[in-house]
Amino acid sequence: MDKVAWHIAVLFAGSALGGFYLGGYEWLRFFTYFGSWGTIGIALAALGLGWFGVQLLTFCHRKQIHSLYELYYVLFGEAFASSLSVITHILLLGYTGVMLGQQADFLLEGFSPLWFILLTIAAIFFIINRWRWIVTATAISLSIGLFLFGLIFSAQSHVPIPSLGYQLNVNWLIHAVFFLALHFLIGLATTLPLAVRASHERTVRMGAIIGAGIFLLFTMLGQAILLAHWHDAHASVLPIKQILVQMMPGGDWLLAILSLLHGGVIVAALLYSLTHPISTRQHLQMLPLIVVMLLTVFVFSLLTLVVPWSLSAIASAATYCGMFLMGWYVWKHQN
Repeated sequence: MDKVAWHIAVLFAGSALGGFYLGGYEWLRFFTYFGSWGTIGIALAALGLGWFGVQLLTFCHRKQIHSLYELYYVLFGEAFASSLSVITHILLLGYTGVMLGQQADFLLEGFSPLWFILLTIAAIFFIINRWRWIVTATAISLSIGLFLFGLIFSAQSHVPIPSLGYQLNVNWLIHAVFFLALHFLIGLATTLPLAVRASHERTVRMGAIIGAGIFLLFTMLGQAILLAHWHDAHASVLPIKQILVQMMPGGDWLLAILSLLHGGVIVAALLYSLTHPISTRQHLQMLPLIVVMLLTVFVFSLLTLVVPWSLSAIASAATYCGMFLMGWYVWKHQN
């Protein structure tokens, strides 16, 4: 299989899972609360990631679209491309910032600027070394995360499977669609440059399908873990931390180190994917752009301390942005 396909798959899966997936907050909120319906939601979200990944990434490869701006230019025209591109960039940076602020606040028992400094150093290190290091580090991080989840899963004797009568409403489907829209937007923005560099469309297609499969493996395993530890972790912002602390001494520090690694590499992948096309198109240096974007992320991470509801507001705005892009592409494709 083409090596580029694996690169796309690893980066697509890592970014779709999110830089802070190890905490388990989003899986708990979007899926586990709905029991078996949430499990069905995971399957639908993975299918949606695979289908939209194949469709939009191959479309961008075919049209040689290197950035979100160029994608918006083709889909919406010149009049709206710049505005939509700026809004999407701000929302992606904002979402990264508020999630970072929330994780640092609860992972380290109170927000510590040291967390952001370490994450920034890790991100800059990976950005300097570009795609090869970013993809390699993402693969290593996912492998370690899979081993950790496998260790937790093997330590439990029983996984309860709630009946479909539990949480019998359409909220599970709505939440699955919201999760898909938000995380597909992140995955698309991150993997777009790699998709354009692929030699064949089948490489892009295979990368998106494998990436969605890796995402499905992680989320199903995480769902089983959270269901098995429901009474211990259902009220926690970082349920995986709650489980690890009970399993082993120093579990919170282990999660912090692993989260630093994965968060740093995914932030690096996102920033590199956003800045490289801008620097090329506008003939600008990348370093100042990266510094500006990192400062933007930092400002948004502090915003969660001042305005607690900003997390929901920014995440919702980014979600609707992803839904709008997906819906518009489907409409354009059918017409």
